[in-house]
Amino acid sequence: MGLTFAENHPPLCRTCWKLPFHAALLFALWLTGCNNTCFTFTSNPPTGTIGIKVSDPKPTCTLTTGSAVRLAVQTVPMCNSCSGSGRIQHVFVSIRGIEVHPSSTADDDPTDWQQLAPQLAKQPLQVDLVRDTADASERESLGEIVTVPSGIYRQLRVRFVPNQPIPEDRLPEKNACASVGFNCVVMADGRIQPILLDSGSPMLRIMSDRIEGGSLFLPSGTDSDLVIELKPVWAWFSSTDDGVRLLPALTGKAKVGRIEFDELGSLER
Repeated sequence: MGLTFAENHPPLCRTCWKLPFHAALLFALWLTGCNNTCFTFTSNPPTGTIGIKVSDPKPTCTLTTGSAVRLAVQTVPMCNSCSGSGRIQHVFVSIRGIEVHPSSTADDDPTDWQQLAPQLAKQPLQVDLVRDTADASERESLGEIVTVPSGIYRQLRVRFVPNQPIPEDRLPEKNACASVGFNCVVMADGRIQPILLDSGSPMLRIMSDRIEGGSLFLPSGTDSDLVIELKPVWAWFSSTDDGVRLLPALTGKAKVGRIEFDELGSLER
């Protein structure tokens, strides 16, 4: 009976190597999802030999998973119909970092955030959020195009130069806020008021409820335009020296668009 069974069902013996082959193949495919793993796979079906070699990744085995991003700040047109002394002439902010995070509940640990503008850490940039134009779509570019890991980001934060920096802080090349600091509102009558920011680590977090669509989707292999909208709002501020005052603070929004970079200016090489 044993010989008859073997003669009638030879495929079962010749194909039994496929089970470990399939298992090894699934394991190898799972390894490809690891960020720090490369593998080589060999199989010798007649002898039943299957080998997998895992090693540190080399440049040639890393897939392209980056998204080209250009940052811009949305500017607002000047209010020419507002009263003379109460009209805002300029809103200057000094930016030293822009970062994103995939989690909407991320803490402040800088190692967990993806930096979008590393050049600003070395040389902060002061920009004016107000334009003397009626074009509400005008934008201020924040530098060169950068490549960042593709993915979905649910939180963005903008870090500013403190109004009272310490000696180790990098400062912008130009400062239009005079003695009040590096972030300010300039009124039409010449008054300059500092923007209310956290003195320790001044930053503005833009959460998912302030992001168009709830998240920033940066797909692999695409060119994206990330636009940040910063606007001044008035808030009551209390201090022992000046009492209660109405000072400008900042609120923000963010969105991602797929546009031709020529609309923001040609890429300089």
